[in-house]
Amino acid sequence: MSIKKTSELSEAKTGFLVLTKRLWPHFLIYINYAFTVSVLFINIVIIAGIMWPGDIPFAFELHAGELGILTGTSIYIIAISGILFGYLADKFSRIKLMAYVEITYGIGLFFNGFIPAGQGHTTYFFFLIFSLVRGFSIGGFWPLITSHVDDSTETKERSQFFGAMQAAFQVFQIFGMFISAILFQTNYWRIFFIFVGILALVFGFLILIRGKEPKRGAKREELKQVLSSEDVVYEYKLTKDTIRSTIFAPTNLIAFFEGVFTTILLGVPDFLMIAYLQSPPYNFSPFISAIFLIIFGLPGGLIGSLAFAKISDKLGKKSIKYRIYMIVLSTITLSLVYVVIFNLPLPIMTPEQGNNIIFVLSVPIIWIMGLAAFIARAVVGLWNINQPPVLQQINLPEAQGKINSANQFLEAIGSGTGPIIAGFILMAFNQDFQLTVFITMILGIMGGLLWLLAAIWVEKDVNRISAILSKRERELSTKSQID
Repeated sequence: MSIKKTSELSEAKTGFLVLTKRLWPHFLIYINYAFTVSVLFINIVIIAGIMWPGDIPFAFELHAGELGILTGTSIYIIAISGILFGYLADKFSRIKLMAYVEITYGIGLFFNGFIPAGQGHTTYFFFLIFSLVRGFSIGGFWPLITSHVDDSTETKERSQFFGAMQAAFQVFQIFGMFISAILFQTNYWRIFFIFVGILALVFGFLILIRGKEPKRGAKREELKQVLSSEDVVYEYKLTKDTIRSTIFAPTNLIAFFEGVFTTILLGVPDFLMIAYLQSPPYNFSPFISAIFLIIFGLPGGLIGSLAFAKISDKLGKKSIKYRIYMIVLSTITLSLVYVVIFNLPLPIMTPEQGNNIIFVLSVPIIWIMGLAAFIARAVVGLWNINQPPVLQQINLPEAQGKINSANQFLEAIGSGTGPIIAGFILMAFNQDFQLTVFITMILGIMGGLLWLLAAIWVEKDVNRISAILSKRERELSTKSQID
């Protein structure tokens, strides 16, 4: 290896370590969220049985509409609270707000471990209430993280950061599925909620005590030099003119509208796939479902997140349009892969066979499904890695919280609507999973195609922001000299 390559590798490793050290609160929040995010999905059949034990083994099919509402309404709360926290993120300390949402999230988890089981709609009501509490907290995660990141990282670092976040998310999401599947299957689900709730409370207080708040605008290339002085503070606020020229720029508007379609694509398969595999006649156990994702999904998520972060950085330096093309590739590929997964001729299995990992992996078609899951987990990283840097580059520092919360609002509407639509389509068409997935995946492909329109205007939108910040840099320099 040449001296130059060795130096570059060492610099990249050092940069990553420095980035992790600087942004550790984000990782604490996101890995705790990742650990719990799929608990309802992976255990949806068991949870239906916890609520309505008299309806086993068809509790999910009999109550698909209610379970869709359980999933969907909490996501609607995420959408609404995101608007609130996006507004607060542009005015107050992001660190204190992050601590608050993490502590609230812990409360929602902890008390979920004490609800009464087996009481039908009473149990359902308690699950719903604590799901809504957690949804309120989750709504603050992404606007606060992206606002903090915009002022804590260089533009060239962001793909690396979001790639690392996405990789960590995928690892902890799958391990959360695995551990929760074991605990739910053995009727120790209360322990899961109580333990993870306590962990979230500890994380929240740690962030409050040790977290550091960055100066707004300090990492923007145009403002970096002038804001390096402790005496100069970026205090610009959104005005009617900047709202009209930046917030309502074409790329932002497209990102808003496509979010509804794309997140239906991302939300529906998680809701449907586990129920599809765990219900008769396939009878996958939650444990086997989690093992399947560890074997096939985890490598795909890690390889996709880390490899695509580097590719995104290289192509993003050439033109921001390449980030948009990768988002389009991600959404269309995901749609096609999910249609394939739900149309594979899976074998009919007894519950005993569906809980036997050796038997399940001896079936050749399972490996084909595993390859499809690997691809799906790999390409989903393209969307998560490339969308945040695009939104950050086309918006002003004082708009980061608002723009990400507005985008999250519409994405959450899509995520919440997806399971509700899927639940009722499933009931209306006599449990036809294939038709349900086909209908919802068409919406996902429409979201991907909308991003192609953004490629027409994105460079103009980036240049507009750069021109505004360059002007402000001159204003701040003049003001500091006068002072």
